Amino acid sequence: MSDAITLTLRRAPSGRLGADVIAPDRFATLSNAEIGALPLWCSRADMDGDHHPRRTVPLGDLFGIQGNRASTVRVTGDLGTVDGLGANMGSGTLTIDGDAGCEIGRMMRGGAISVLGSAGADAGLAMAGGSIAISGGAGERLGGPLPGAARGMTGGEIFVRGSVGRDAAIAVRRGLIVVGGDAIDAGRAMIAGTLVVVGTITGSVGEWNKRGSIITIGGASVPPTYRYACTYQPPYLGLLHRYLQSRTWPIDERIATGRFARYCGDVSQLGRGELLTWADDASP
Repeated sequence: MSDAITLTLRRAPSGRLGADVIAPDRFATLSNAEIGALPLWCSRADMDGDHHPRRTVPLGDLFGIQGNRASTVRVTGDLGTVDGLGANMGSGTLTIDGDAGCEIGRMMRGGAISVLGSAGADAGLAMAGGSIAISGGAGERLGGPLPGAARGMTGGEIFVRGSVGRDAAIAVRRGLIVVGGDAIDAGRAMIAGTLVVVGTITGSVGEWNKRGSIITIGGASVPPTYRYACTYQPPYLGLLHRYLQSRTWPIDERIATGRFARYCGDVSQLGRGELLTWADDASP
């Protein structure tokens, strides 16, 4: 038994690598040999660019493994094409040392994932609990739903220091998403939950929002299906700021001290959601 497990990718795969089995709570009872025998899904591309059918390869064939029977895991190497890290995890700590592929933390229920670079599309897909902290940016559909599902994230927290791709917080049911940079077409079909974008939201914002809260300092184009309510300093944003400070997650202090214009919508739905824009950028 060791304090931590370190996986080092020996070489980047030629195609995508599905690494759903890499999760701290799965490794907590496994020996070094048992971890090495876990199957990874690998797609290969030949010289002409044609893709062969997916196949499985033992984890130990692609990763060096140090440690065993621990719920603290660190993954290193060129991981930009490694997908599904931390999928379905329920506890423990997973650190991704650099960029990560798609679907990190898919359907996770607990524990903490820390990405020391950027993440691909679908980070936190349908997650129900735990936290994901991404030091760089993230791709499309942050906290979104599984294909064909009506609900995205149903709990937990996602923190991104950089900007994100399209459809952040799409169909979120509950939970908190904080984006330190910009977003595009954010908050679509939110059922509830909170999305904070410190930068600017371009494109659409909050379309078909039922009860979700969308907060932006950098501004957004208010949809015609939202109605101006008031301009004030929301008390709960001060609490949110203190909470993020307690998590040592940096965020613009204007979130706590500024006045925000509040718009209610989407009136084409329940109309109980809200869009808060920093008052210096608002023109009610």
